Amino acid sequence: MDTQPPHTDLHTAVMAALATVDDPEMGENLVDLGVVGNVHIDGNAVSVTLIPTSATCPMADVMVDDAQTAVQRACPPGTAVDVQMDWDTEWSPERLAPALRARFGW
Repeated sequence: MDTQPPHTDLHTAVMAALATVDDPEMGENLVDLGVVGNVHIDGNAVSVTLIPTSATCPMADVMVDDAQTAVQRACPPGTAVDVQMDWDTEWSPERLAPALRARFGW
C-alpha cells in the first residue's frame, strides 16, 4: 500500500528538474546552491520560490525563466507552473549543499 501523498512523486520530479538548472553566474545548480526556497503543489498547480544569492542578482530573470521551463517539462500536461523570486528572504552560504560549501570554502 502506498502511504506517500500523491504529490510526493511530483515534488521529487520538480526538485530533480530544478537540479538541472544552473545559476548563470555561479555555474552550479539551483538545488545545490540552496536557492530553492519553497515548492508548493496544490492539485494541478505548482509554485516555486527562488531566493537570489544577492539583493541585486542581475540574472534573476534568467534563473526564473530557466526554472519555469525545467519545472514545466517535469510536470504532467495541464499543470500550471509559477516560479517567482523571493526578494524578501536573504540567502546565506549555510543554504549550500555540504559538498558545495566545502568546495567554496564556506
